[in-house]
Amino acid sequence: MTIAPLVVDADSHVLEPPDVWQRYVEPAYRERAVRVVRAVDGRDVLLVDGKPARLTTPEMLGDFGGMGRSLEEQATAALSGRYAENAPAAATDPAARVAQLDREGVAATILYPSLGLQWVAESDDAAYVHANLQAYNRWLEDFCSGSHGRLVPVAHLSLGDPHAAARELRRAVAAGARGGFLLPFTLDGKPHGHPDHDPLFAAACDLGVPLGIHTGVDPVSRDLYRRYDGLTWPDAIPEGIWFLQLMFSQAVQQAFSTFFLHGTFDRFPELKLVLLEAGAGWLGFWMDRMDAMFAGALRLTMPLRELPSHYVRRQVWISADPDERALAHVVPYVGGDRFLWASDYPHSDHTAGYVGDVHALAAALPDEASRRGLLGETAARLYGIEIARR
Repeated sequence: MTIAPLVVDADSHVLEPPDVWQRYVEPAYRERAVRVVRAVDGRDVLLVDGKPARLTTPEMLGDFGGMGRSLEEQATAALSGRYAENAPAAATDPAARVAQLDREGVAATILYPSLGLQWVAESDDAAYVHANLQAYNRWLEDFCSGSHGRLVPVAHLSLGDPHAAARELRRAVAAGARGGFLLPFTLDGKPHGHPDHDPLFAAACDLGVPLGIHTGVDPVSRDLYRRYDGLTWPDAIPEGIWFLQLMFSQAVQQAFSTFFLHGTFDRFPELKLVLLEAGAGWLGFWMDRMDAMFAGALRLTMPLRELPSHYVRRQVWISADPDERALAHVVPYVGGDRFLWASDYPHSDHTAGYVGDVHALAAALPDEASRRGLLGETAARLYGIEIARR
């Protein structure tokens, strides 16, 4: 008897309730908590520390749940500027999300925030950021708690205070989280792989859980795309949004590369690092480029014991978009057990046909182990997901 492959979505999103931070944050931060409020013009505004966000517009709030809608429907939602009214049920209600997984034939999904990818870029106050991230984590744990393991929480962390991040990861894992993740920037500009961040890496190793780097909006002061061809964020919406979205992957690549710059994988050979929402086809090229540098005179500047590609194959995983047609050529070189897939639901930068796309993508891979790994077995092993086969 043939057993149907396990299918696990390694990166989808919730749409956080407008008041979730006020309800879950420590009392000392309640008045200043992140929130979404209705402005006098009838549209919504994201407030961070009492000030309107500069990098998140009402149009963005209105269309955060745009996947599967027509362009006309997306435009209507965006122009309304209303966040909660345009949020699909499966992005806000756990029962509706599980029902959607049933319809799709997906066993489990690993959940990430939406507004949490935006608002952190608005503050350089490490304690404030940590308090509001912890509030989101506590809410997400409650959101997932009744799903029998099918909705998988991952804790949002910040390197603004690595010791606090380590404590929060330990707390969150004890409460049900299966790992943690970071955005591609740090509040003080210090590289992700820097030894000052070792307390968090040590905690992840002790707990045996992965840490991810997920795309998000960068602070204006460190926005690498803000002056390219005159495009700025968010001023370039809508004419340049496709370009800015395209460039998001570079921030993940840069953060990832600092783990080689600082020899992080040698210090922590059990660290599990996951690269999210940045595509996956580039990884083979990146390995070759790093190895070539290591083989030449630049090796003197690289504090590594092994070829960079060795660490990738040992300690790095990456999520692919369901429509990455070039992936079949990359997987055999990198390794079939390094790849996950991500729907990005309910965000509108991908189509709602992701389940069919990912099955077609898996079918193009060269062997059964790689196919089953991509569809879900790799994600299940990495995050400790146990779902009874139906």
